[in-house]
Amino acid sequence: MSRSLALILVLVVPLAGSGCSRVGFAYGQAERFIAWTLDSYIPLDDRQSAALDRQLADFKQWHCRTQVAGYAAWLRQAGTELREGVAATQVEARFANVRFFGRVMAEEAGPRLAGLARSLTDKQLDELSRSMERSNRKFREDFVDVAYPRVAAARAERTRERLEFWVGPLGSEQRLAVQRWSDSLEPSQVEMLASRERWQKALQDALRARRQEHESLPTRLQDLLGEPDRWTTPALQATLERNRARTFAMVAELSALMTPSQKRRVAEKTASVAADLEALACPVPARKTAGVSP
Repeated sequence: MSRSLALILVLVVPLAGSGCSRVGFAYGQAERFIAWTLDSYIPLDDRQSAALDRQLADFKQWHCRTQVAGYAAWLRQAGTELREGVAATQVEARFANVRFFGRVMAEEAGPRLAGLARSLTDKQLDELSRSMERSNRKFREDFVDVAYPRVAAARAERTRERLEFWVGPLGSEQRLAVQRWSDSLEPSQVEMLASRERWQKALQDALRARRQEHESLPTRLQDLLGEPDRWTTPALQATLERNRARTFAMVAELSALMTPSQKRRVAEKTASVAADLEALACPVPARKTAGVSP
């Protein structure tokens, strides 16, 4: 489960991080991406895949009709605050909004995933365990077994690229502010890997008990998806809080350093992406068909 310290500007519309504002296209492909990602961890049979497709379509309809307008309003408010000069406390409040969005989605997703979870075989769960082990090895190779200055440099470069989608080319002082921020973050990779493994074990335990604890499974999945910090060690949680405070301060500093042209760019980009979100055509509810029971 990711606990990225990605900037508030990037969190709501991940596609923006790649420099693309085709929100409608990305939203239209969301089910395929989610299904592909899940299948890379647990190969599903035809019946399970069909059931997942139905659940994703239903979830997307709920999400489009009840959540997207809130994201657009959030983006417009964040854009206004950035142009006017945002304080670290305001950035923190916007971040809290995003975490709330995530919890709401988890509460909706848990019961929907429970049916699929109950249909999994022991063999599929064994494959899930192996997939998670492979993913953790990759995480270790990329973030733990790498000199921390390299991690900080790569993080700073990724952040600059994402920021420039929203504000345009950064000035030298702004680039230095991003680098100082990245250098100031406390290393947490080892503890993050440990917490990641704790979360994965809790998920696997819930799935292994899917039949014995039939009624409690939706709630357990809700907690795992919406409250991942429950599996974070107190030491890591304290580090994350300090790093988040540094991130909020850095966004406020960049806001104060923005030029008139950058403020115009923020106004244009936030308004454009918000309008794209508001213009999304929500899918029409499909007729109920037989499949894996919820």
